[in-house]
Amino acid sequence: MLRIGSLFSGYGGLDLAVLNIFEDAQVVWHCEWEDAPSRILEKHFPNVPNFKDVTKVDFTQVPAIDILTGGFPCQDLSLAGKRAGLTE
Repeated sequence: MLRIGSLFSGYGGLDLAVLNIFEDAQVVWHCEWEDAPSRILEKHFPNVPNFKDVTKVDFTQVPAIDILTGGFPCQDLSLAGKRAGLTE
């Protein structure tokens, strides 16, 4: 079984896409610090730990993975944010 670790997970859309491609995979941990998407992750991935703040994780102590996913910080681009764009 392939093990997936997820950084900047958001609501887990990228993780779900990877799981759709690799049927023998499972998400073993997330890093998502925002509360709202973290609640969605908990619903879709129960019992998968969310280490929240990626800057505080000791990656020598988390389960080993085969696939690393990473979300793009899209708040400035998405309808969920202010759509200010990538520039200040």
